[in-house]
Amino acid sequence: MSFKFGILICLIIMFFIACITFYLGKKVAHSLMKYIPVFSFASGLIFYYIKLHFISYKPNSFDSIYDMIAFIILIIVGSIALLETVIIDIVKNSELFGKSYTALRKAITLENIKKIFKFKMPSGFLRKIRS
Repeated sequence: MSFKFGILICLIIMFFIACITFYLGKKVAHSLMKYIPVFSFASGLIFYYIKLHFISYKPNSFDSIYDMIAFIILIIVGSIALLETVIIDIVKNSELFGKSYTALRKAITLENIKKIFKFKMPSGFLRKIRS
């Protein structure tokens, strides 16, 4: 398989995976939208891994070197996409944590704690003591 044909197949597979992830993100879970680049680059990596290890090359050809370069580029770009997605998740969750923490601090004030832990005696017991 020539390098140009391999790139074309890889791009088609990556586009197909991106479309599937986009469709699932729209219909099932909206949080899948940020994982579209990660899934598409991972599919390209799997394709090139299979191509490097299981498809034979012509003797004295540069196709294996070109495939290794494409594989390394896909690893680097896929790692950056994964790192970006993780950072986005951390930032979004820290904003939610900050909002919930401030709401919790406002809910638990000293007056509310006094009301919660104030010992109340039953009214019947108080009547017996007073009489």
